[in-house]
Amino acid sequence: MTTGAKIAVGCAIAVVLAGIVAVVAVGGAAWWLKGKAEQVVGDIGAKAEEIETYEKRANSNPFTEPADGVIQEPRLLKFLEARKAVHAVYEQHGADFVALKEKKQADFSDLTKFAGLVADIRLAQAKALAGVGMSEDEYRFLQGAVYKSMWAAATVKDTGKQPGELMADAMKQMGDAAREGLEKSGAQGLPAPSAADVREAQEAASELAKTAEGLSVPPANLELFRKHEADIKKYAMSGLALIGL
Repeated sequence: MTTGAKIAVGCAIAVVLAGIVAVVAVGGAAWWLKGKAEQVVGDIGAKAEEIETYEKRANSNPFTEPADGVIQEPRLLKFLEARKAVHAVYEQHGADFVALKEKKQADFSDLTKFAGLVADIRLAQAKALAGVGMSEDEYRFLQGAVYKSMWAAATVKDTGKQPGELMADAMKQMGDAAREGLEKSGAQGLPAPSAADVREAQEAASELAKTAEGLSVPPANLELFRKHEADIKKYAMSGLALIGL
């Protein structure tokens, strides 16, 4: 099992056990809670083993991230196929995720429910990736590239430019303003900036340039996003951010 899956499932078990310890101190129903805890942890443990089996199968598929960052349409379709399978499980529990997020104080039932939800979603994803022949590394690459394209497409629609282009324009305006300010300072006989100040400004500009470049999306990815926009948005499950998916 991957580190992320181990942490998520492990934390779910830990949360349940921590809740049991806190509640058992009350007395009375301790014997019932102990049995319930063992059942919940046992169920999650069995699912964790199943998750690991499917993840090994999924991760046996080789993947090398493309240097140009371009998404290949056949792989995008496989990605969407996997997302569709996870979405079917997510739809069953979507309201539970929202309710748990909004609840101020969790009780024993909430703890066990959350642990089960995490395990179910993780298992659905592992099965889906194994089924479509996609490693977790490729899935993460596609997930990032797809949603980066979604953001870029929205920016292009609103402004006619990609986020990186907008940032580059802003940097140029800042540079022009800085040069104008220096020229005015020189004309007024004010001291020129120190070498350290110039170096610091150059380093900041370099970092901003790298950030702007990183925000750029290959045109091919934008075209692919627009072609499959409906399905991409349909299977965008915001609640999964709660468990790192």
